[in-house]
Amino acid sequence: MDTQDPYPSLTSWMAGANPAHPLLPLIEADRESEHPYSYARSILGPFNEIIALLESARPLRLETECSDFRSAATQDELLITRAELVTAAKLARHHVGFDFGKRGKNPEPDLLLRGVDLAIEVKARRLNGLEDLVEELKAALAENDAVTVYVGCGERPLCIKPARRAELLAQAMECVSAGGGGFVADLDQPWAASPRLQLSIRVFPQPPVPGGSKVVVEGGWELGGHLKDAAAAVLAVLEDPQKVRQAESRPTILLVDAARTGLAWIRPPRIWARMLADALPQETAFIGCAVMIPSLDSADVPISLALRASADPVHLQAAAQFAGDLGLGPMP
Repeated sequence: MDTQDPYPSLTSWMAGANPAHPLLPLIEADRESEHPYSYARSILGPFNEIIALLESARPLRLETECSDFRSAATQDELLITRAELVTAAKLARHHVGFDFGKRGKNPEPDLLLRGVDLAIEVKARRLNGLEDLVEELKAALAENDAVTVYVGCGERPLCIKPARRAELLAQAMECVSAGGGGFVADLDQPWAASPRLQLSIRVFPQPPVPGGSKVVVEGGWELGGHLKDAAAAVLAVLEDPQKVRQAESRPTILLVDAARTGLAWIRPPRIWARMLADALPQETAFIGCAVMIPSLDSADVPISLALRASADPVHLQAAAQFAGDLGLGPMP
């Protein structure tokens, strides 16, 4: 058996990692399996490639990113760090020189391009009300193997406030205690494209099908309002006070990781680019806005970019050169 470490760069970064690090179970599963296309290998391999690219590029302050990576105790913390790492790896892959920005009292944008006055600020935007509710239902049913819960909707709510989720969870558990039943709930969301949605929850006194989940989502594929809300959630980051301060310190492109913003991943990159071009506010402090939908099984990521026409021509030229260096093609 070949004992050579298949993930040398990842192994180095995992030294001294948080005992609750989300990758540790995958590393253990990979040790126990030699299957070349296992789930664990499909995740660990891209992490190793990303880190190897960064180690080869040797940007300033890489050790800070390594520290963030090692300290991750939840999947959310890991994916926030991964958003910055996969972006930096894309720059390294295309031989675009960069350094990581300074932290502290007056933080710089996440990535500073070398030789040009341009920076990239990365934001991982997680917003998924339906998934939050499903996960809370699963947690509440962790010790109950005798029921299956079906959650149905036409359009998925992008956001369900914690208090409302608590009410829905309590109603669902009342049905569980009663041995079955269900209800239909109205979700008021005046902030959304669809001001009111309906959600049904049905509890059946039967175990899930073999290999199935205790909580099953039915429907949720009406996308018109949902995708409008996802786009609004991306553009809302342009108004984040901390991000704006960083953008005012130097010409900056905002890059939003929208992989976990509802079903934003359904929209193709070219459509995201067109939408951003149409909706980008001309008064924003950023010279452009971009969206990426990273996948855990890939070390690369497509980027959709739109630039603000009213930005300084010098900054626009630098951003257009940057887009060309990454092979993003002509922008809408």
